[in-house]
Amino acid sequence: MSDERADHTPIGNVELEFDEDTLRRIRERVLQAEKEKLNLETPRGINNEIEQILREEVN
Repeated sequence: MSDERADHTPIGNVELEFDEDTLRRIRERVLQAEKEKLNLETPRGINNEIEQILREEVN
């Protein structure tokens, strides 16, 4: 990853490659975040949470 990318660059504008372990970890974290929101009457903020998970894994 290049350090030129700012923290607020949309992830959709960056080409990323992950190994299998990282992909598995991302899937598990996203699934857990979704499960936590599942029981809420009005689940809000899941997209922000997923984006944060991706940013943490990229960095």
